[in-house]
Amino acid sequence: MKKKTKQTFPLGDFLKELRERKGVSLKKVEDETGISNAYLSQLETGVRQRLPNPDRLKALADYYNVSLQQLLEKAGYFGEGDIEETQEQKIEKAFLHVISDPAFKYGTRLKGKYDLDGKRFIVEMYETLTKKKILD
Repeated sequence: MKKKTKQTFPLGDFLKELRERKGVSLKKVEDETGISNAYLSQLETGVRQRLPNPDRLKALADYYNVSLQQLLEKAGYFGEGDIEETQEQKIEKAFLHVISDPAFKYGTRLKGKYDLDGKRFIVEMYETLTKKKILD
């Protein structure tokens, strides 16, 4: 008997993680982005296998406050590392890591949008407290 393994969907898993971290329903994301909750559900579960329209990814990137490049990579438009990251993108990526680390309890309480300097400061504080280097 073959054992079923859970197939992963990088974009869907990432979108679901972002939505859950924000503490919102699919309906709320629909209301804010104009993308139907049925379509969003299909993306999150991997039912929707075709590449999503970049305009939709842009709307989601803006709503979740992540870079469009991250979503384009997760969707499969290009591979990770195909495009060299800017310093701003590195800070965004490190900031996302910080606020998603369950061991860093205060990071998950952050609300609202932060400018680049604020995000850099939070990442540097995280690095100091955890003694982990995540920002090049």
